[in-house]
Amino acid sequence: MDGTIGDVYNKEVHRWRTGAAITWAVITVPIILSGYVTLAHLDVSHPSQWISGSLSLLFSVYYLLMCVVVIFLTGLWGSFSLPTFIVEPEVYSNPLQLTASMCSPQKLLFGVVCVLLSGVTSLLCTGILDGRYQDLTVCTNRDFCVLNEHHLFLVTYGCYTGAVFYLFHFLRQNNYLQFTSLQQSKYFQVRSGILRVLQTSLHCVLWQTAYFYPLYWLFGHIPTEWIVHSLGLRRSTLPVDSVYGLLDLPLLWQSVLCGLLVHVSWSLTTLLIKVYITERFCFPIESMLDDRKNQCLIDALQCDQNPVVKYLGYLDLCLLSKHSPERRRTVFSLSQPGGHPHNWSKLSTSCLSAITALSGRIQDANWQVFSQASVRQANDDIKKSATSHQGSTLTYRGDSVKKDTTTPQPAKNGSSFWKTKPVISYFLTEFPDAKSRKLFASAQLDIWAVEALCNLVAASFREDNYGVVQKTLPQILTSVIKLQENVEKHLKLVSSGRRNGGRGSLDLPLKYVLHSSLKSCIYRIINVFRAHLLNLDLPSDTSYKLKLFMDFKE
Repeated sequence: MDGTIGDVYNKEVHRWRTGAAITWAVITVPIILSGYVTLAHLDVSHPSQWISGSLSLLFSVYYLLMCVVVIFLTGLWGSFSLPTFIVEPEVYSNPLQLTASMCSPQKLLFGVVCVLLSGVTSLLCTGILDGRYQDLTVCTNRDFCVLNEHHLFLVTYGCYTGAVFYLFHFLRQNNYLQFTSLQQSKYFQVRSGILRVLQTSLHCVLWQTAYFYPLYWLFGHIPTEWIVHSLGLRRSTLPVDSVYGLLDLPLLWQSVLCGLLVHVSWSLTTLLIKVYITERFCFPIESMLDDRKNQCLIDALQCDQNPVVKYLGYLDLCLLSKHSPERRRTVFSLSQPGGHPHNWSKLSTSCLSAITALSGRIQDANWQVFSQASVRQANDDIKKSATSHQGSTLTYRGDSVKKDTTTPQPAKNGSSFWKTKPVISYFLTEFPDAKSRKLFASAQLDIWAVEALCNLVAASFREDNYGVVQKTLPQILTSVIKLQENVEKHLKLVSSGRRNGGRGSLDLPLKYVLHSSLKSCIYRIINVFRAHLLNLDLPSDTSYKLKLFMDFKE
């Protein structure tokens, strides 16, 4: 089959996975809607009427039509949300960069879709409620119509819910695909995530409602007056955008339920998409078919055009190094004819390239942090010296001469000038620990690469019949130990007080997971090879560090 591995994966795997996720999402819509209808007509004082009325509504024609439309809207939202999912967390340097990213055309289009679909969903919800919320206008016995502000309030709240969900989708990194080495069936992953979806949705709805009410009190007259003047209507004697009008508990209850309907259905769709996309995919290590030559595991590891394929490739390599003796034997095998370890050479080279690249970036960042700290210290020393000698008096041939030794202030550039302005300085101020978080944003790949290499090296002690791993063992140990040193230095250079800058971010633990994974992998190799490692031809600094690990001093 022609095409790259990314194209083949999109056609043969990705479409089926996302299609299945959206299908299961729309299947759950009738269940969510039945719960909404039941709670929307809650009547504790008359439970029998409440139950009978809810059952009659659940079998009504309008409810069936509403189910069909909401199913279509949910599937449409799921289709529009697919391009927003990412495998590497987005890390922004300052609020200005965050704002610019949220205003990108792709994200703005998704935001408009969220607002429109949520508004239509809330409009459908008003039709299934009683007459107080159903229609936009209420005609009296006289010759004029009055605007039904309760209806307008719920529809406006629905549009507002879509805007809030759009913001949370990106700001809370709900679009971040987290791959896990602990493989569970999709059923258990979804079942364990449903409770979290309900809790998060309730928290978001209560949070957004607490902000919506004061906003509607301040600006609710704008859409109300516009509709009244455009349609020639009259306002009710008790406007909803007043303090007394907002103190309406049934209206609050309907608003919360409408928000929960949108949040739960869309959050559940997000959960299903994540579960299906991050499911393990086993790539062939080698292929005898000519049309499948470029669709093996090594091609997945080098697939830069489709990050999902690359992450699934490294995940598959990590898992096979732990749990697949048959596939490990294929990795350690020799090519026929020729007797060359092509599989091991390609896989190890790809992993070592990723490890070396990250180690180099961390080393450069460490030097930059160290140099900045040295410059700040030097500037402080100069300021102290200049202050102590400022205005000193010199005597020359009996005359007193006052010498000004004040250090000249550097001229401010454009960036420094704008940083002095209060509002602008907020958008230009760098987030704490932003550079460090950016550095380790893609560390998940390196965690899998390190674990895969070290697990294969440990397994090769008994399974490598041809000794293909031993040739590259010094290079692997040198690269892993060097990366461990650079990561440890970086964690020491980055002050602990700045780590709270990314609090709540899903990418924050990556650097610490990488650090612990490096140590455990080194100890795993030492426990297998033990004293045999001392016979390897290693650089002096690597040998010294390895000796510390062997003596359990690290």
